[in-house]
Amino acid sequence: MLTIEQLISEATALPDAAKALLIDKILESMTGQIDRDISIEGVKKAQERIAEIDLGAVQTIPGDIALAQIRQLSKK
Repeated sequence: MLTIEQLISEATALPDAAKALLIDKILESMTGQIDRDISIEGVKKAQERIAEIDLGAVQTIPGDIALAQIRQLSKK
């Protein structure tokens, strides 16, 4: 069995679409109450956004910049 650190390392190395599916499965296993339609729509939306990034239709914000922006917003 993997340690939590190994599991996190392997999960974060997955392609974004696989991460979205993994998140869906984890949430489903935790609550059992998640509305399946909403969850599926969330995965579909994530896959659409990934496709937009892959096609160059949108650009991502580097993590360090995004965190700095979030920190600034939380100070307001």
